[in-house]
Amino acid sequence: MPNGVMGSSATPFWNDQRCRQHGWWLLLVLALMLYLPGTATIPLMDRDEPRFAHATVEMMERDTWTIPYFNGAYRFDKPPLTYWWMRLHYALLGVNELAARLHSIVAVYSTALVVAGMARKLTQNATSGLVAGVAWLTSLQSLVHGRLCVADMPMILLVALACRALVELLTEPPPQRWNGWFWCLWLSLGAGFLAKGPIAWFVPALALVLWRWVFWKKPLPWSRLQAVPGLCIAVSMVAAWGVPALIETNGAFWKTGMGEHVVKRGTDVFNGRKFVPGFYLLTTWLSLFPWMGFALPVWRSMRANWTAQTSFLAAWFLAPQLIFFFYATQLPHYVMPGYPAFFVLLALAWHNRRHEVPALAKWLTLALAALVAGGWVFVSAMQIQQGGIQNLLYSALLVLTCVLAVGGAVVCVVWKQGMTRRNGWLVCVTVILTSLSLALLGEQLRATSVPVRVAAQLGTLPADMTLHGCGYTEPSLVFYTNHLWQFTDDVSAAKVLLQQTGPVAVVVLKREWTLDRWFKGLLGTAPQGVAAKDHTAMVDEAESTGVQSQKIEGFNVARFSWVEVQLLIKR
Repeated sequence: MPNGVMGSSATPFWNDQRCRQHGWWLLLVLALMLYLPGTATIPLMDRDEPRFAHATVEMMERDTWTIPYFNGAYRFDKPPLTYWWMRLHYALLGVNELAARLHSIVAVYSTALVVAGMARKLTQNATSGLVAGVAWLTSLQSLVHGRLCVADMPMILLVALACRALVELLTEPPPQRWNGWFWCLWLSLGAGFLAKGPIAWFVPALALVLWRWVFWKKPLPWSRLQAVPGLCIAVSMVAAWGVPALIETNGAFWKTGMGEHVVKRGTDVFNGRKFVPGFYLLTTWLSLFPWMGFALPVWRSMRANWTAQTSFLAAWFLAPQLIFFFYATQLPHYVMPGYPAFFVLLALAWHNRRHEVPALAKWLTLALAALVAGGWVFVSAMQIQQGGIQNLLYSALLVLTCVLAVGGAVVCVVWKQGMTRRNGWLVCVTVILTSLSLALLGEQLRATSVPVRVAAQLGTLPADMTLHGCGYTEPSLVFYTNHLWQFTDDVSAAKVLLQQTGPVAVVVLKREWTLDRWFKGLLGTAPQGVAAKDHTAMVDEAESTGVQSQKIEGFNVARFSWVEVQLLIKR
């Protein structure tokens, strides 16, 4: 294969030299076009996003860098690195959705650079590196988590840096002591723990075990890692925050943060979810769309090029799959720390590719296209009382359609034809359409966000006003009002709360239509169009106290339901 991208009948436009010079900003443009649109308008998704976003606000208000708070109480869910990062963006851009999510966008782009650099080193080809970076940025799970206000993407970036450093230290010619890769490894491990706890250590550690004793089975020059001083550096980074945090909370940060949010999540299912054996074997395929269609070429290429580096990549990809295989709480993104390894292996497969797109990729893409087309027909034929739901579904389908188009265009360009001026325009058009559809979805979600509309109705709040959520207890209310809330599931408490002295506002759940109840209506096992929850009588009773009342309805992302709430205000 000549050095560069092979073209079809058209003249190749991006050769290897151009990719080496301009690949970083091409990835930057792609990241900005796919991850910025809608990020500033899509409301924070309950329940994790507003907790992260407002915990940073409360840390700023308390002038603390050690302990996160949310709604006036300790928040022990995650270590503080993500809050520190968001605090920087808040200082630059103000407190808003874009600033809250910008750390994930920076991290997903930075991970693309790490993946691209590793692929380029493995294949000795800059174009292969660009392919790896593009594939990472256009995979479905990256498109989702690369724009969320959570801690996952910074942790994935730091795990990728640590794993890249391990490969450099253990497979390249003997490096000088205390070189750049030594610092990259141990600083990444220390910062990774501060991002999301011990998982940032478990993944590289298990990858090393699998690499040495399962996949490669050859002695490794462990002394190059300089483990004793390196561990001292990483542990010191964690201790510099952890010791003051434990002292300030009398050990509660460790007891709750580790005991409940790490250990207990592994033994008990959280938030009413059910444990599904083999969950990640199924969700990984969807998370890696559209690139999971190239699993067979990746497997064949890896076997044909079984080296110390490719065997480590296999161990890296498998490590989080094994860690979370029996973990009770299951979420698709938990195994994402291993995904960068897949895209490096994908670049190797591309480097040694045949020009035909694999049949599996074609059939999977056609199947997904058929599902999306069926979704358009189904939504158009639906009888929905709440018009906002239908508009929201149309916007979501438009995004899925455009993402499918981007995936198909990128696959054809990257795998089959190569980047020419002609098909380069095809990719640009599909990416622009996706950007516009994401912006439209953001506007639709904002228009149907109950917390955003509640905050707009409340306006500027007096300091002595007490806010209550009865039946509707979503934490984004705290972010959008920038005020403390008291939550209860008891809807009947609304009348009593409105009788207390001083200004009071209560958001009370009136009715809720859930997805499972809607399906039961279709199947005839439940009345069609009837709300799953209906507290109209209790709300009417609370309204009879003579307070200002406003009905607000919208989409509840956390429960995937349509809700109608009543905002009751006593000034």
